Amino acid sequence: MNKTLLYLLVSIIMATILVGCGGNNDTQETEQDDQSESTEESEGTRTVEHDLGEVEVPANPEKIVSMYYVGHLLALDKKPLGTLPTELDNPFIQDQIEGIENIGDPVSIESVIELDPDLIIASDEQSYEQLKKVAPTVLIEYGSHHVIEEMEMLGNILGKEQAASDWITQFEEKGEQAKEQLSGVVGEDETVSIIEIWANNIYVYGNKWGRGGYNLYNVLEFTPPEMVEENLIDDQPFLEVSLETLPDVAGDHIFLSVYGADGGSERAEEIRNSAVWQSLDAVKNNNVYEIDIDEFFYFDPISLEDQLDIQVDLMLSDN
Repeated sequence: MNKTLLYLLVSIIMATILVGCGGNNDTQETEQDDQSESTEESEGTRTVEHDLGEVEVPANPEKIVSMYYVGHLLALDKKPLGTLPTELDNPFIQDQIEGIENIGDPVSIESVIELDPDLIIASDEQSYEQLKKVAPTVLIEYGSHHVIEEMEMLGNILGKEQAASDWITQFEEKGEQAKEQLSGVVGEDETVSIIEIWANNIYVYGNKWGRGGYNLYNVLEFTPPEMVEENLIDDQPFLEVSLETLPDVAGDHIFLSVYGADGGSERAEEIRNSAVWQSLDAVKNNNVYEIDIDEFFYFDPISLEDQLDIQVDLMLSDN
């Protein structure tokens, strides 16, 4: 073999080795880049949507303070560090609130700072402006969204999209089962309303507040009275009415709650005995279902599930 041919073979072998080493380096660099991106996603931040646009939050928040939405968080397997006292009174989550701190109402900024949160969920813009100085904060305006929207927003904010989707699916299935159970209880031309009596006021509710409205109108798809449809559904949370205008908002079926403090119980008894109340079709046909205001104050996922069971039982037992 001459020297020229020998040099040529050696050059080919060396080039092959170098290419192989270069390929290995490229592979290693790619793997390192992937690992780096994964680390950034798990330990860094990401941009999410909330009621004021976009905001940067931790990719995987663990230390959460939330003014409301405790039932939502628990349904997503995220237990907050602190919340408002009213949230801690929710009867449907009493077995899950141990260790959650009361941050006061109005919120004590000092209490929030002591909890050292990595994410805060505010429920009104004024609180948001204060709390965002403590830690990354999102705003989900209380009473502005339906529970499905709230779960989708929180699922995205917390990186729990699949958990939110799973809850929505199972709740929709539960709703279909409830509709089957109540088939024939409410006639096609009949309406359903939610009325609440206080000492000095009478309120009617739609589907964007508590009192089980989302279940009645969105899940069970009952028809509200025309005045409720026009003024409340997907709009205002409630409307104050007088005893004289009560027939305009009273459905063929009425879910009734009473705020008994300050003379509310006595006022409710007066109204029940009034000629106006006694003239209502729901009263004459025994289609008034009394609900506990303490149980139906809430409209989080856990509460809605339990409230749906209560609503179905009430309507079946009275029919």
